[in-house]
Amino acid sequence: MPQIILLQKWNKNRKIIFTLSPFRGGTKIDIEEYYLQLKDHYTAQADGDWFPVTIDDLSSVFDCTRRNTQFLIQKLKEQGFIGWKSGLGRGNSSQLALLCNKDELILTRAQNLSLHGQLSEAFACIQASDRESVHAEFHTWLGNRFGVQKERSEQDILRYPFYRPVPDLDPMKVVRRTEAHLISQLFDTLTRYDPSGKKLKPGLAHHWEHDGTFTRWTFYLRKGVLFHHGKPLKGEDVKYTFERIRQWNGEDWLINSLQSIEVTGAYTVCFELSERNALFAHFIASERFSIVPDDLEQLDSRRNFARLPVGTGPFCMRSNTESMLVMGANEHYFAGRPFLDTVEMWVWPDYEEELRHTQPSGQPQLLYFEAMDKGESEQRLHQLESGSTVLTFNLSKPGVLQDYGLRHAIHLALGREQMIRELKGRRNKPASGFHPGYYDADYGGVTSIAAARKCIEQSSYSGEALQLYTYEYYSNEEDARWIMAACSKIGVQIELTILPIRELSQAEVITRADMIYAGEVLGDQPVITLTEMYRSQHGYIRNHLHAALRAAMDAMLADALTETGEDKQLIVLRAVEEELNRQLNVLFVYHSVQEVGYDSSLNGIALNAWGKINYKDVWVK
Repeated sequence: MPQIILLQKWNKNRKIIFTLSPFRGGTKIDIEEYYLQLKDHYTAQADGDWFPVTIDDLSSVFDCTRRNTQFLIQKLKEQGFIGWKSGLGRGNSSQLALLCNKDELILTRAQNLSLHGQLSEAFACIQASDRESVHAEFHTWLGNRFGVQKERSEQDILRYPFYRPVPDLDPMKVVRRTEAHLISQLFDTLTRYDPSGKKLKPGLAHHWEHDGTFTRWTFYLRKGVLFHHGKPLKGEDVKYTFERIRQWNGEDWLINSLQSIEVTGAYTVCFELSERNALFAHFIASERFSIVPDDLEQLDSRRNFARLPVGTGPFCMRSNTESMLVMGANEHYFAGRPFLDTVEMWVWPDYEEELRHTQPSGQPQLLYFEAMDKGESEQRLHQLESGSTVLTFNLSKPGVLQDYGLRHAIHLALGREQMIRELKGRRNKPASGFHPGYYDADYGGVTSIAAARKCIEQSSYSGEALQLYTYEYYSNEEDARWIMAACSKIGVQIELTILPIRELSQAEVITRADMIYAGEVLGDQPVITLTEMYRSQHGYIRNHLHAALRAAMDAMLADALTETGEDKQLIVLRAVEEELNRQLNVLFVYHSVQEVGYDSSLNGIALNAWGKINYKDVWVK
C-alpha cells in the first residue's frame, strides 16, 4: 500500500472516517469528491443499478493511473459509496453500482464544511446540485445554526450571519462601521464615551486632567490590565500606539497636533499639544485610537495582526477567515468578563435574501438587517441613523462643476422621496443635513425635472461625462445607478466607478473624481465625528472643497475646539453644514434606519450608533 494522507469525512452513520490519497502532489483529497465525479459522469445510472465499466473507463473519469484507480475503487467500496464486482482479466468489464444519492451527499458535505468553519467551501459545494429543493434545505439548515447555541458545558455561543469577511481590524486603519464595531469589542481606548449619560468615562485611563489651557493632558492608567497575549498594559504601549499612527499617517490632523508624548511613569502619560483642544480626551475615545501593545511588530511576524489583532478588550480573536470570525470571552477583562463565551460571525453573502424565506426553528436569533427587506425574528430594535448619504461635488479642481447652475440642476433632479420609495431597504427619510433632527422640508422636497433642465440650458454644461465614484457596497451601488438614471433625464451624462473603500479613502483618488457618493454616520459623539470628517486629509468633503471654503471651514473648526460646551460646538458645526448647503458643495440624500432582529431570550440588547450590539452586555435567560 502506498504512503497515504489523512483526510476527514463523515459517513452515513455520522461517524468520522479518515480517507486517504497517495497522489496528486500530496494534496488532501476527499474520497467523496471522486464519488461525485462518478455521479456526474454516469448521469443516466440510477442509484443502486449495476452497469458494466472497465478500469480504463474509470481511470479516464478520475484522471489518474490504473493503480490509483484501483486504490480509489477499494476505498469507495469500503466506505459504502459503490458496489463493485471485478471482471476477470485485463480489459474485461466489471460491474459498478452507485449506491449513494448525489443530492443527499452534497447536502451532508455542505453541512459538514459549515460546521468546520468552511462556509465558502460549503456554498461552493451546494452549487454542485441543480435542485432548488437541496439549496433551500441547506439554507434552512444553515439559518437554524444561528442565534445562541447552549452547549452541554454551559457555554453560550452567539452565532450570526454577515454578508462579508472582515480581514482588516487594525484600529488605526478603520474606515467602516462593522470594523469599528468589532474593534470596540477587541480593544479599549484611554477614555470611552457613554451615549446614555452623554459623558466621558474612564477606559484604560482611570483619571485624566489638563493644565487649564487644554494644551497639556495627563492620563493615569489602570494597573493590572492585560493584553490578550498576557502582556501587562504600560505607558509605553500608549506612546507606541500614537507614534505608530503618526508613522503610518503623518497627515492625521490630531496626531500632527501632538508636539510630544512623554511617559512620566509606568502608568502615567502626558500629551503636549500645539493648539488648544478642549475635546482632546473625547477625540481619543474613538476606535482608531485603541491602544495596541508595543511588541506588535514581533506579534505581526508570527500572525497577521490586522486579521488576528491583540488588544485588551472584552473579547479575544480566536480565528478570522474568509468564512468565519470567532471571538472568545476575555476571562481577565478589567471591566468584568462578558456573559457570552463565544461570538461567531459566519460569512453568508446572501443571508438577508435567503433568511426572508426561512423560518428559524426556535434558536434565539441575532440578525443585522444591512440593506434589504427584513427577515424573520421575534423582536426588533430600530433607530433612525444619525448621519446621511451624501453626494459631493469636487470643486477643488477646474471643470464644469464649478458652475453653480449644474450643481443646482442635479440637486433638483434627485427626488429623495421617490428614491426611498423605489429602492426601499434601510432608506428611510430624506435628508437636508447630517442630523435627522434638523430636517428642512424645503431642501429636497422641491423636485422638478423641468426646472432642472432649464438650469442645464442656462449653465456651461455641454454634455461632458461626469465621473461618479462610490465604494463597494450594494446599497451604494444601487443608489449611484439611481442617481445616474435621474441625471440622464435632464441630459447629464455620468460614468460610474466602484472601488474598494480603502482605495477610495486615498486623497489622490478622491481628487480625481468629479463626484463621490457615500454614507457618513455620526457615531456616539457627533461633534467628534463631524470635526474628524471635516478635518481628515482622507475625507471626501474636505478634498472636494475649493481652497477658500476649506480655509474658512478650518477657522470655524478651530473655534469649535476651544469651546467646552457641546451646544456651542454644535452651533459652529451647524454653521459649517449650512455653508456647504448654501454653496451646494454637498447634496444630502437620505437617512437610513438601523435595525436588528433578536429573540426575546436575549437580554442586554441595545443598538449603538453604528447600529450594532455590544456583545459584552448580552446574556441569555
